Amino acid sequence: MNDATNAVTVKIRWADVDAYGHLRHSAYADWATFARSEWFESAGLDPQVFAQEGVAPITLEETTSFLKEVRLGDILTLSMLAAAETADGSRFVHTVAFQRKSLPVARYRMTGAWFNLRERKIVPPTAAIAACVTGLLRSDNFATLG
Repeated sequence: MNDATNAVTVKIRWADVDAYGHLRHSAYADWATFARSEWFESAGLDPQVFAQEGVAPITLEETTSFLKEVRLGDILTLSMLAAAETADGSRFVHTVAFQRKSLPVARYRMTGAWFNLRERKIVPPTAAIAACVTGLLRSDNFATLG
């Protein structure tokens, strides 16, 4: 089992805010992708591994619930968890909790899949990827997708 961390701390940058001075809606997805990438790397899954295995994660759907305003300079903790997956592991759900100090400011949810880069289709993860993914932290209500 991997000792994968599930949290990163980020500071909201000038490029992240909109004309109203708050975190623009698409920046939440950008930061969640950053958290997911860091999460994968902490488990030993970096872009080189995905290229070598010929399988990489793709996004099928994403949603964000905005709870509190986030502004330029705010420091947030993004906590990533595996929320669900299919029995064969080919599809999965990841969540990212956005918090300022201990205050929840947003919830992000991403449905994804493992994609074979040569065959261009959704597949179960390779044995090497599956071995790393099993060490990633899961939510308390982790579920099996039908």
